[in-house]
Amino acid sequence: MKRIFKICFYLCLFVGVTSGIHAQTITGRVYNQTKGKASAGDDVVLIRLGQGMEDEARTKTDADGAFAVNMTSPNAQHFVRVIHQDVNYDQTITGSAPLQMIVYDAVSRIPGLHGSMGIVRMEANNKILVISEMYVITNTSNPPVTQSRADNYDITLPPEAAFDSVEVKSGKGIWVNVNPTPTNGRHRVYALNFPIRPGETLFKFMYHVPYTGRVTLRLHLPYPIAKFGVMHPSSMVFKALQPNTFNSPVSAGGLVGEAAVKSPVVGDVPAFEISGVGTAPQHGTEAAVTPTPAPPAANPAVGPSAGGAQVDDKSRRELWFLMSGIVLMLAVFAFAVWRARRRSTPSSGGKSLGNQDSMEALKEELFQLESDRVHGSISPEEYAATKAALNRSIQRALSRKT
Repeated sequence: MKRIFKICFYLCLFVGVTSGIHAQTITGRVYNQTKGKASAGDDVVLIRLGQGMEDEARTKTDADGAFAVNMTSPNAQHFVRVIHQDVNYDQTITGSAPLQMIVYDAVSRIPGLHGSMGIVRMEANNKILVISEMYVITNTSNPPVTQSRADNYDITLPPEAAFDSVEVKSGKGIWVNVNPTPTNGRHRVYALNFPIRPGETLFKFMYHVPYTGRVTLRLHLPYPIAKFGVMHPSSMVFKALQPNTFNSPVSAGGLVGEAAVKSPVVGDVPAFEISGVGTAPQHGTEAAVTPTPAPPAANPAVGPSAGGAQVDDKSRRELWFLMSGIVLMLAVFAFAVWRARRRSTPSSGGKSLGNQDSMEALKEELFQLESDRVHGSISPEEYAATKAALNRSIQRALSRKT
């Protein structure tokens, strides 16, 4: 009997020691940026990523905002979630250094909330028009606070439209699939319950509508958007339904960009018509004429994008989406300024034509430079030097009297 007892004792001791060896303690401190002091009493959750998300350990911050949790699966990917006033603040674990996490007090509404950029991209075949909208909402509250309520962002769908996906990302976080909720008494309006934290929050949603080669779109924005643009394949035709609401189109890499003249765009976007078929280029490839949109999804899934490869792929697609929009809208704006100056300056025959040819050449060089940057075929140093030279040439061309 004594021998059996000793065996059990040493076995338990061995298991305890080996478990201690493989466990890793994650420490950190939580700071309330709104109050300017440590955040005490917040829930802290260590979450393991795999097939989904699983709580591995829980604790609370002490009076100094400090916490410590034990990681029992060090080979898995983890992140720490701090829950402050029912809002999640996540940080990925990348090393052994103590985490420094920032939280903010939550409010129901932030006056003056706005968006810095909005991009609408579309592609179509003869049956379906697929529309992707992305908006960068900027929270510049002072002192910094988080807007948290059930309808933080409203999506107004066109008639007969159906969702394919809805994703939101806060700052440098991962994309999170969000389930849009129909609003009472507001037809075709869906609410997103995703906190808008200080800094930038990206809202990206995709939907499709029946399409027979031509459709009129009347989009609505829940927040003012400083720069708004529409992107479409060069094989499709954009037509503003009211004059002087969109700038003349500029094309690059198989895409055409149309930028709204008004800044910011508040509420209803000026109505426009889109016709024709085509697909947007993927990672710099040229647009095709015969698209193959993905089959419509019944409902967006709920929960974060977990797999590392999946997150990386989405990040690359999002970078191309965003960079293309930025390049096109900046090009449209520059072209509009140049055209306005051209119209305000009397022409003088051959000299004016020469300046026009020069501007066209500079514009093509700018497009090629930005395309090389997006594709990664130019170094940052070469890009900066070439861009600076082009900017100087453009400024000289714009200021030169004809």
